[in-house]
Amino acid sequence: MEKIAAQATPRHERSRWQPHSQAISLRRRSGRSVPLLALLLCGLLALSACGRLQPQPAGFDPQAYTPIEYQDLFAPGPAGLHAGQKVRVKAYFWQYVDYDPAMVRNYLTLPRYPIRWYQLRWFATYGTENLTGYYDLAAITPEQAEQYKLQRLEPILIYGELSPLTPGLFLQVFYIEPVPED
Repeated sequence: MEKIAAQATPRHERSRWQPHSQAISLRRRSGRSVPLLALLLCGLLALSACGRLQPQPAGFDPQAYTPIEYQDLFAPGPAGLHAGQKVRVKAYFWQYVDYDPAMVRNYLTLPRYPIRWYQLRWFATYGTENLTGYYDLAAITPEQAEQYKLQRLEPILIYGELSPLTPGLFLQVFYIEPVPED
């Protein structure tokens, strides 16, 4: 019986070493391409790093900001809005958010803006006092958050710049003005 099994199963001593030699040759090939793959990965990260922080304007001119409707923030492209555009919009402050509303996009931005990006304080607003139209892609600096001391459902006029955040835009706030209640 053993003779039949030995004849049916061919034994090649080299076959044990063949997978090992293939693995070595694959390692050698991938070892040469590691720098190329790393360069390609860094290039993709640099292209996908999309957030941009604008410096606070030296002087404040309310007429330089285009008035927009609150709903335009949700679909800036169809509304004709673009990155770099200065806008003003009426909103109702809700709260500073504890989560990062653009987490993946922020991590992709880290190689370009490793320090300044995380200085932003994200906050959420509503379009009406009836809590419709939740928008959480507005950001200010911690110094501005201390300066304005916003209260929940306070009507405000936000002046800021639309900044790229692939995909889409976020509102980098430069100035906030309380809106007197009617």
